[in-house]
Amino acid sequence: MTTHTEREILSQPEVWQQTIDGLDPMTFTSAFDADITDVLVTGCGSTYYLAMSVAALLRDAGLRALALPASELIDQADPKLVNPRGTLLLAISRSGTTTETMMAVEHFRSIGGKSVAAITCYPGSTLADAADVVWAAPAAAEQSVAQTRSFSSMQVIASAVAGALRGGDLGALHALPAAASDILLRSRPFMTSLASDGATDSFFFLGSGALYGIASEGMLKLKEMSLTPSEAYHSMEFRHGPMSMCDERAAVVALVSPQRASLEEAVLRDIEPFGTRLVTVGTEGHHQIPADIPSWASPALYLLPLQLLALERALGKGLDPDNPRHLTAVIQLDASNEAS
Repeated sequence: MTTHTEREILSQPEVWQQTIDGLDPMTFTSAFDADITDVLVTGCGSTYYLAMSVAALLRDAGLRALALPASELIDQADPKLVNPRGTLLLAISRSGTTTETMMAVEHFRSIGGKSVAAITCYPGSTLADAADVVWAAPAAAEQSVAQTRSFSSMQVIASAVAGALRGGDLGALHALPAAASDILLRSRPFMTSLASDGATDSFFFLGSGALYGIASEGMLKLKEMSLTPSEAYHSMEFRHGPMSMCDERAAVVALVSPQRASLEEAVLRDIEPFGTRLVTVGTEGHHQIPADIPSWASPALYLLPLQLLALERALGKGLDPDNPRHLTAVIQLDASNEAS
């Protein structure tokens, strides 16, 4: 029987197209007025990893941007915000109701933060109502607990914002749905084989810049859906200790960017003698990212093979990817108890 998760993963090309068609480019640059000196990007769980990717894209666009989990922003006079009155808080939440994210928004307002922008799948949510600018992907709403098309669609929105800020041609976004369809088709047989390899019992995901957040989300998906030990690292940091974990029972999945390919591929050459299974996304083969899609637009494409790996690993182990163990789709806490 087809799971909700599988349907949601495979629906991404269509959902991305709907998301792109619903964007208003006029709102992208208007959210970043001349008084904005810093951008703080926040979320929880998957959306914190998305925040890391978004902050890197904004830095590439020339802004000072930092990603922090919402739980780090809810109860301090916040020394991290050097100039709250010149800071935009970009809050990301699939549901738009996550307790820590809403607490972070409220705290940011209380210390005089300049403005709040939101990326969500629910334009009528509490977060959307609290924001000055809202970018939404309602077609990406999911029945599954683990985020797949919601994460990638919100990543597409963030890429559009970053592309506009750096003066990129937003027409490049329209190449994403077809590229996604192709990658899903080509990647699935390989990822099914990798997922079913009983000799591989741990996975490491590597990425640099905006792709580190994507690598982290790939790690989380594999843990959530298939209960498989996995970790994520900045590509070149892997040499500094974590590489000691490499052996014949490990797999390294490297997200290779065109800008840093020579450096990132050198890390893989260092790993190769240890017998570790090496998989690259972004270069030649089943997981190739089209070279004509600009780097600011491409992060969501890197995620697709990682989602397939998690799905197939879960199915192969007889687990239900729609309902990961111990987890719920939305985290809502008693805010008064949490703050006390």
